[in-house]
Amino acid sequence: MDFLSTFLIVLLIIVLAVPGFVLRKVKLFGEKAAAVLAVLLLYVSQPSLMISSLLGERFEASLLVNFAWVFGFAVVLQLLVYFAAKLIFLRAGELPARRVCVASSYLGNVGFMGIPVMQMLFPGNGALVLYAVVFNVAFNAMAWTLGIYAVTGMRKAVRPLKILLNPPTVATVVALPFFFCNVQMPEQILTVFGYLGDMTLPLSMIILGVRLADVHLRALFGDWKVYLTAAVKLLVSPLLSLGILVLVDLLVPLDTYVMIALFIIAAMPTASSVLNFAERYGGDCDTAACTTLMTTVLCVVTIPVLMLLCSFL
Repeated sequence: MDFLSTFLIVLLIIVLAVPGFVLRKVKLFGEKAAAVLAVLLLYVSQPSLMISSLLGERFEASLLVNFAWVFGFAVVLQLLVYFAAKLIFLRAGELPARRVCVASSYLGNVGFMGIPVMQMLFPGNGALVLYAVVFNVAFNAMAWTLGIYAVTGMRKAVRPLKILLNPPTVATVVALPFFFCNVQMPEQILTVFGYLGDMTLPLSMIILGVRLADVHLRALFGDWKVYLTAAVKLLVSPLLSLGILVLVDLLVPLDTYVMIALFIIAAMPTASSVLNFAERYGGDCDTAACTTLMTTVLCVVTIPVLMLLCSFL
């Protein structure tokens, strides 16, 4: 896919944030609007997206090897970026801000944005969507353990059961037996989950717009740590991913679509989970909001540029 086509797709995604921004600015959305919409996103639309993505595709035994590669690589990549970010932000400002910058550097918007973006960039390629679902399972496991610890610095805040007991993962576990057995679900059921799942991207962008309306521009554009975090998340992470994939492919040939999926998912902006964890556990909410917003805005340029490298895979 060429630069212009990818740029327009990502730009259209960002435009979806405009209604939330406008409605919040004119006070039609109250202060709790983002929190209420986030509940709908987390407990309804994203789980539905997981289910519809799995039930809409056909399982083949050959996919298991690729699933294992995707899951394992997702964990390794997030760990590598986490430790690299800890070194990069070792002396960057106050401790709460540093912790948020580290978490923002490796926790990507895989579920809310990654899967819909993959569907838009590669329409009709169900395998790429399935790989994004598997990556999202690994992301949730990392987010509810290392992610919470990165934001809070408190081991007692980590709840290992959350690795499984979070809505997207529960939905995935429920749908997997039907997927593995190639159970043909009634079209009406697929339609319902499809409609609910399709809300994921618009909802996540509307929430982003609401939060952008509440952020002072000076805080968003005046903190060098936010720019550095964006560089790590949007450039270092995907390029590191690409480098590792190329090296592994020289030793053990990988499926091209696995490489593309992992590369593009690694280029996703910071997940809203960072802000959610900061709000819930008393972290630096301002820095979390700024890194999430900045990376989402800048990905309009970085994703199309990085997509050009896919031609070499």
